[in-house]
Amino acid sequence: MKKFLFFLIVLALGAYAGAAYMFGGQAREQYFSALEKYERYGFFSLANQSYERGFFTSTAQTVVELRVPEGLADSNANETVSFVVSHDLRHGPLTGEGADFFRKPGLMRVVSTVEPLATDQMSQGLFSRIPELAQATSEVLVGFDGEVAGDVLVPAIDRTIDGEHVVWGGLALQGEYVPLTRSVRGEVTMPSLMVKTGDGTMELEALSSDFDLVEVLPLVYAGQVDAGISAMNFIPAEGDAVRVRNLRISSNSSCDGSLYNYAQVLGVESVSVSGATYGPASCELAGKNIDAAAMSEFQISLQQLYHSMTDTDSEIFFDQVGELYAGLFTKILAGKPELHMPLLQVTTPMGEFTGAFSVKLLSPVADTTLNPLLLLQHLEADAKMAAHEELLKGLLRIALEKEHVEGDLETVVQQRYAEQIEPLLARNLIVREDGSIKTQAMFSQGRLTVNGQDMPLF
Repeated sequence: MKKFLFFLIVLALGAYAGAAYMFGGQAREQYFSALEKYERYGFFSLANQSYERGFFTSTAQTVVELRVPEGLADSNANETVSFVVSHDLRHGPLTGEGADFFRKPGLMRVVSTVEPLATDQMSQGLFSRIPELAQATSEVLVGFDGEVAGDVLVPAIDRTIDGEHVVWGGLALQGEYVPLTRSVRGEVTMPSLMVKTGDGTMELEALSSDFDLVEVLPLVYAGQVDAGISAMNFIPAEGDAVRVRNLRISSNSSCDGSLYNYAQVLGVESVSVSGATYGPASCELAGKNIDAAAMSEFQISLQQLYHSMTDTDSEIFFDQVGELYAGLFTKILAGKPELHMPLLQVTTPMGEFTGAFSVKLLSPVADTTLNPLLLLQHLEADAKMAAHEELLKGLLRIALEKEHVEGDLETVVQQRYAEQIEPLLARNLIVREDGSIKTQAMFSQGRLTVNGQDMPLF
């Protein structure tokens, strides 16, 4: 089942990418140029199977080969699955047909479909058991200035596979790329997904995302991204169900000269489990003064690594990725990066929790990023939190229930709570205010203070 879901995701991406290869210039030259550029990329590779050029239309077939990740493969041996993306290229300047013949002017229109590879048994088996896969389509219109607008449609599926029932509402993707402004925008919608196994049922409802981005540096994009899921249900065969309502994620980023900034908001309306409902909850994050050139260099190096290595599950691959991240981290710390969480708020039946923190790195000198003790001298941070006392007691009660303590549970809760809280109150490390426990910590110039009191670091 995991392999099937993995294949569905890559199928949609492969069909769209296969059509998008064609934009700009002469179709044949662009097609083979794109194949050469993306011939190998990590776990998948591309190869031309045929190309026939005509006066008004051309046709092409691209073989997409996927290496199944080790965790999804049926055996330890390298397992691959291949399928064919067939492209129908309709040359401009009028690329429409029928009643739309004059309504779609452009350099070309590319319509793509997918089908199994005749020589690949796994591919034949997948398309035989799930014939809806062959109904996935993609259409791309290439404009006179090289702009690209297209969509991908993957049909709904209702099948029982290996004893597991999958009901998928399909997927629709629409996108547009404008090379003049290096902007990309689009939206993705998935009405529903239900997977029922012997262990339980997972349900997703109304998943959607839209994006409006600009490539500010090579492989570095800034702009707006929004995503949401109306409902998520996890219903185990035994135990309590978990139900999540209205999960929303929003990200807004920009690049001011050489510095990248972003702000993200994560929110959820409610989470229900064991008869209790938690929420709403929200979290805000922001990053400032991030070295955009370092991000671009990292993305280019990572892309080159995926082009050069086929085994992305190997230790060698992960070691090299780790080295790239270490280099990125060092370069970002060499500037004046900031990380803020202005708000974390969670509402529960037992009370509310709120928190916030901020971290700034101020003008580090050379080589301090390699020495944590020196780095601390250039670090400024502050954090604060507040938790309702009934919430803290409730969390303690849950922990004690798991310990199966002797005696009256509520009496033990009150006793243990006092034993843990009162000494901290006496030292002024926390304060009691309006039924909540609060604290605030600040770090500056190598000194840590908690509620105004100096605290030793070591």
